[in-house]
Amino acid sequence: MSDVTIIGGGIIGICTAIALQNEGFSVELVDRGIATEGASYGNCGLLAVGEVVPISKPGVITKIPKWLLDPESPLFVRPREMITQMPWLLRFLWSGRRKRVLEIAKAMAPLTHRAEDDYKALFAQVGISDNLVPAENIMAFNSKADYEADQFSWDLRRQHGFNHRFLTGEELRSLEPALDGPISCGVLLEGWLQFSDPGLVQQRLTKFYVSRGGKLRTASVERIETDGKKAVAVHLAGGERLQVRRLAICAGAWSGKLARNLRIKVPIAALQGYHHHLPNPGVTLNRAVLYANGGFVLTPMESGLRIGGTIEVAGVDPRPNFERANIIARKAVGILPGLDISGGQQWMGPRPFMPDTLPVIDRAPNHDNVVLAFGHGQVGMTLGATTGRIVSDLIAGRTPGLDLSPYRSTRF
Repeated sequence: MSDVTIIGGGIIGICTAIALQNEGFSVELVDRGIATEGASYGNCGLLAVGEVVPISKPGVITKIPKWLLDPESPLFVRPREMITQMPWLLRFLWSGRRKRVLEIAKAMAPLTHRAEDDYKALFAQVGISDNLVPAENIMAFNSKADYEADQFSWDLRRQHGFNHRFLTGEELRSLEPALDGPISCGVLLEGWLQFSDPGLVQQRLTKFYVSRGGKLRTASVERIETDGKKAVAVHLAGGERLQVRRLAICAGAWSGKLARNLRIKVPIAALQGYHHHLPNPGVTLNRAVLYANGGFVLTPMESGLRIGGTIEVAGVDPRPNFERANIIARKAVGILPGLDISGGQQWMGPRPFMPDTLPVIDRAPNHDNVVLAFGHGQVGMTLGATTGRIVSDLIAGRTPGLDLSPYRSTRF
């Protein structure tokens, strides 16, 4: 047996594994094995330090009816999921009350404030410092009125130390000459950076982990076996039983089922995201651009240009609806004249969302040797290194340097 077994090899799991190795623990990481299925591979690659305002917030509820009826909207619920996911959706909307949003932002800020420093330390150790790109992101708008319509969010970000600078159309195009179309202004998101390519980052971290003696087992975990207040084994697909000393659940959208084995009911949902990746886009961007009016992100990466976005409520393992990826690709042509979307690679994967968009980072309430780390939603890539360090503190028996009560598994 290894000292610690980690379920889930996405960005949270691999950062946790390396942090635990740094503490002197032997580690075994158990993962489903199809790296391109997970959110860590397919995300937009942003170090979104200022993403402290939840998706559900004042004003969102009035937009829901239109979104539900429009298949091209940023949020879409497949009709068959309307009933099965209704409890989650109601909790999601209830979390959008002004008072609760203020609490959520206050809870998210201590995590994202640490993100850049934690990644810089990790990447320096691994020897991939150039995989964090020093180019602050831009959010682009069709009009200044569109920017001002969400003043509540901008003020809340600034209140927690995440600043931005308004850009006129001329200033925006001096930074990104390729942008055109209806865009008339934007903001420079100060402190927001990007990764060279999230899939490649994850591969390089995994290679480093294995080079230090880390074990990597390809298997799906069917259930967790317990004995009193201890998890004693995980049962793998195919019938294998793997004994464990300590266990970390970092399985993203698949974590809810495992948590139920430990008598923990967490309302986690798999919200599908899509991307359209262009190896040869034919145009050049200098940094990531979030197009607010289009509901997507354009990120230049090592492997090409990624057009990512949308949120689809469709369950954990649905059949992909790649028209969602085609929609954002066609929209991108409208702001990037000359963009070649032929030969693009489409992807769909599940983002693990809690209704309040805060992650679960907690000791399991009923089992002394289990730590939970999942449900990071749209900031999983951003919080990978930070979460890994917190989990290693918990497993090493230390108290992390921040209050973890907002992220407890029993908050609902």
